[in-house]
Amino acid sequence: ESKELEKCGFSAWIKIVKDYDRNRDLILKLPRERGVYAIRADKLIPRIKGESDIIYIGEGNIQSRIQLLFLKVVFAINFRNYWSKHTAREGFERILKEARLNLEFSFKEGNAAKEIEGKLIERYCKDHIEPPPLNNTRK
Repeated sequence: ESKELEKCGFSAWIKIVKDYDRNRDLILKLPRERGVYAIRADKLIPRIKGESDIIYIGEGNIQSRIQLLFLKVVFAINFRNYWSKHTAREGFERILKEARLNLEFSFKEGNAAKEIEGKLIERYCKDHIEPPPLNNTRK
C-alpha cells in the first residue's frame, strides 16, 4: 500500500526522527500548499482484513501539518492551540511513546487534496474493512 503512493505522485518517504536541526531544515523545505499526506509505521499492523503500514491519511497545508506533528509529538513542544484539537493527536503520542514505532511521511501537493484524501481512505477501507488506525479517532 504505502509503496503504491509513490507511483501516484507522492514524495519519497521521509523518516520522522528526534533531531531538531534536521527537522527544522526539512520543514522549511516542505511546500506551503495544500496537499494530502500519509504517515506509515516501520512494520505492518494487523487490520480486520489483512495488514498495512499506513496509520494515517490527512490533508491540509503540508508544511503546517507536518510541522505540528514534529513539534508537538516528537519534541513535546506546545505549538499553537490548533494541535490540541487535532483528532489523531493522542494516537500519535501513544504510538511514539508506547508502541515505539518508527514513523515516516509522504505527501502530494494539489488543490484536490480533500478529494484525494477521501479516495485513499475509501480504498483503504475497501481493502481492510476499516479506516487507517488514526483516521478512526473522530468523535
